[in-house]
Amino acid sequence: MDRSAVDRLYDCDLLDRHGRPIGPVTELWLADGRPLWAAVRRNGGTTLVPIRGAQVRDRRLVVPVDKREVEDAPRVDGPELSDAAHVELHDHYGLTLPEQRLVRYERGGGPPAGVSAPTSRPVRRGRRPAR
Repeated sequence: MDRSAVDRLYDCDLLDRHGRPIGPVTELWLADGRPLWAAVRRNGGTTLVPIRGAQVRDRRLVVPVDKREVEDAPRVDGPELSDAAHVELHDHYGLTLPEQRLVRYERGGGPPAGVSAPTSRPVRRGRRPAR
């Protein structure tokens, strides 16, 4: 998914699998360059919602979870997730823990200042022109 497509997710409202509103996307979290989680603000805190398998429809992101699961999810804060918070989120939603670390994505181009991007893939360099 290219950056502009990821940026457009910030304009979406999250709906649960039954179409009930959860809230607007406030942040996106990526693993290996793919958006896997969307953050919403709820009850004075930030909650991450899994978006793998979600569908975008008319500026709405329909996620594969129930609103109740989101309401009961652990809260997260800060530019990075601790290992414990990472495990807790995946356990809460019954998801397999990925090998890649989650990185908060800043709208307009990448991880926030001071947070390194995932390094599990080698950097691809452009091809050299033939001499």
